[in-house]
Amino acid sequence: MKIHFKELEDYLNQYGYPYNEMMNSDSFEIPEQTAYEYLMKNIKKYEDIDAMTFFGRKIKYYEFADQIDKTANAMKGIGLSDGDRLATLVPNIPEAAYLQYGTSKIGSVPSNIDPRTTGKMMLNYIKNEHIKNIVIVDVMYETAIRPIEHELKEQYGIDKIIVVPATNSLTSILKNVISLKNKINHINPITSDVLDIIYWDEMIDNTRYEHATNIGFRPNKEAAIQHSSGTSKGMPKSIPLTNENINSFIEKHIPTIFSTFPYGTKMLNILPYFASYGAINTSHLGFNLGLTLQQIPEFKFEDFGYIAYKQKSEILIGTPTWFALASNDKRLQKNALKNVKMAISGGDSIDEKTQEAVNNFLNNHGAKCKLTNGHGMSELSGSGCYQFPNHENGIGIGIPFPYDKYIILDKDNNIVPMTKEGIKGCTWIYSPSATSGIFEDHKFAETKDINGFKFINSKDTMLIMPNNEITYIEREDRQFARFDGHKIVPYDIENKFISNHLIKQCMVVPYNDEIINGKMPIAYVVPIKKLSNEEMDTLVTEIINIMVESEDTNNRDIPRKICFLEKMPINAMSKNDFLVLNNRKLDGSEYTIDIVETNLSYSDVKIIPPAIREQAKILKLK
Repeated sequence: MKIHFKELEDYLNQYGYPYNEMMNSDSFEIPEQTAYEYLMKNIKKYEDIDAMTFFGRKIKYYEFADQIDKTANAMKGIGLSDGDRLATLVPNIPEAAYLQYGTSKIGSVPSNIDPRTTGKMMLNYIKNEHIKNIVIVDVMYETAIRPIEHELKEQYGIDKIIVVPATNSLTSILKNVISLKNKINHINPITSDVLDIIYWDEMIDNTRYEHATNIGFRPNKEAAIQHSSGTSKGMPKSIPLTNENINSFIEKHIPTIFSTFPYGTKMLNILPYFASYGAINTSHLGFNLGLTLQQIPEFKFEDFGYIAYKQKSEILIGTPTWFALASNDKRLQKNALKNVKMAISGGDSIDEKTQEAVNNFLNNHGAKCKLTNGHGMSELSGSGCYQFPNHENGIGIGIPFPYDKYIILDKDNNIVPMTKEGIKGCTWIYSPSATSGIFEDHKFAETKDINGFKFINSKDTMLIMPNNEITYIEREDRQFARFDGHKIVPYDIENKFISNHLIKQCMVVPYNDEIINGKMPIAYVVPIKKLSNEEMDTLVTEIINIMVESEDTNNRDIPRKICFLEKMPINAMSKNDFLVLNNRKLDGSEYTIDIVETNLSYSDVKIIPPAIREQAKILKLK
């Protein structure tokens, strides 16, 4: 399917928007293939290259293709058919990739869900997305499935769960060692009195005589469902992406620097599958370009640089904070990152000081690149803008990909003409890799038709210059990204605090945590009366206990600081002025919520009283 861009280019040029220099044609060809067909076509060029590495195990592309077909057979064998949706709660292990393309072969759709999802949230996904089957990593069964076993069977007719051990694709030696440790520690296989538990290898073996037929390409057919970090209602958006979306995401990379990497270039696959940046921006892109994906299922954020060093990674994709943490890692000596050819930062803004520190770190440790900033959205299948060569504009985000268009609309949805100084405002984006914005007949993203092309509201304020270079300014609303990219929705957290009868008001804003060198949420609380230190201690403990134990609270939403105020600051419009709180400096009068956290789990929650007790009483803002 061919998309002609000349009329759109001429139309936008009337408003001063520049032609993208990387566009090599006035038209763009979207492959009329499923994700499975598209991958199988490309694999033929590098089938003897390593597709993945996983803790010492190497999986060639021809082996990858064989495992995909076995997975397709298994999915058919368990009753999955064309159009059915499969919930996959799986971290970055080889089976996640097999599922992505095995389901594509038979026309079913993987709904990639955060493995940390609680049982209550799982029921919402199953209801809203009409899920037919579930595949889950073993270590998350107890939190995501065990509490809802009866509801799954009795309300939704799901009577079997496919369990994938996180260790399933390890080398035989490592698997035997772990099996022995499990026996010693009395860790037994998962069982259930309600559901039929089927382990991955058992499923593959039981369906070895099945034969899944390639269902073939159909226009606008779902290829995957990805999820946002959350909405104002506390439920992540379901973002459907078609085969056209995710395959055009690869095609728009072809005219860029990405197509210059040799087959087998090692890319650290550390971004999770439940996010578009993991499933599409890293995995689908990497496999179709013939890269070798280094699968990392679980990690501590401060280990990002050390993992890259140990893996000898050549391409890194992470958040600004991950790179900042790596730059402070004393384990990394000179030339530790000598293999790194490209380091890409996205998911949050970066300040000049951090960017300079990271670039000095990369240079001093032998990397052959500077930090490349970018911008993207799950709705775009991942990235839409990068600092390509000759467009490395400081802490900006570069220029759009070929065939992606970033424009500014005013409050009346009119295009804002370009000026010599550039234009700043709410940015709308067209991309052939963008979702329709509609799921189950519900419009979840604001879109606008411009000259026959659908633009989507990014809800980001940006500065666009006449040469197409773009700088990210801020989110339009109060939502913000934590250091790891997780979106914090203040409204949801504030409601949990206000539900306590002793709390009159609460505002949640970001603060810069010096220990992890990134944004984290702080809750400012106004009680209904003056409280003693002991009463504040009890109140904080009660609220944090409720949030920790709640099934509908993500552990990453828990504020890491809590501060008591006499009253909220008010702006000229008689509204609570969150900017005053956003700019307030920490002074030791705050409670600290200390949590040991990885990308899959959290533990050891501690509540640390204010460091300066005499200032712990209700704080008066000037």
